[in-house]
Amino acid sequence: MGVTDIKSQIYKNGVISVCVPSGWKLFRGIDSGGKETSEKVHIYKNIELKTDVFRKVGITICYYGEDIIYLQTRDFYDNVNDIEPFEMGRYVWYGYTCTSMGYPYIMLEAYEDKAVFQVMVLLENNGERISLDDPDVCMIIESIKSEKRDENVT
Repeated sequence: MGVTDIKSQIYKNGVISVCVPSGWKLFRGIDSGGKETSEKVHIYKNIELKTDVFRKVGITICYYGEDIIYLQTRDFYDNVNDIEPFEMGRYVWYGYTCTSMGYPYIMLEAYEDKAVFQVMVLLENNGERISLDDPDVCMIIESIKSEKRDENVT
């Protein structure tokens, strides 16, 4: 499968580069201080407003650069079950399935030297469902790359 289709868009913000399929919307996340950050993006299916994330399925991508401490969060979730590592796009992804407040997730991590990508896939919400097998989800994960890393590679 190719990384993009004719209707998808490549989003780049100087930190994260990712493909956003048609019918999905991307917006930047916020840091712990409540400020918009380039290290976190949300990509949700069939949304118009940021508040739609509370009723839709989607993916959150976080980038923890070499200078940022990354703490695994698996102890914060219920029903944690490891999944087999798999290769998709540029990375080998490690992770687990879990629930948070009753919502099912797949949590993934990929390492790039000392930097980490964390991907949180909200699988089910308000009757909508996605999975790791969905072409759009695969397209998003396959396309993830660090723009910070690319600027240091010559």
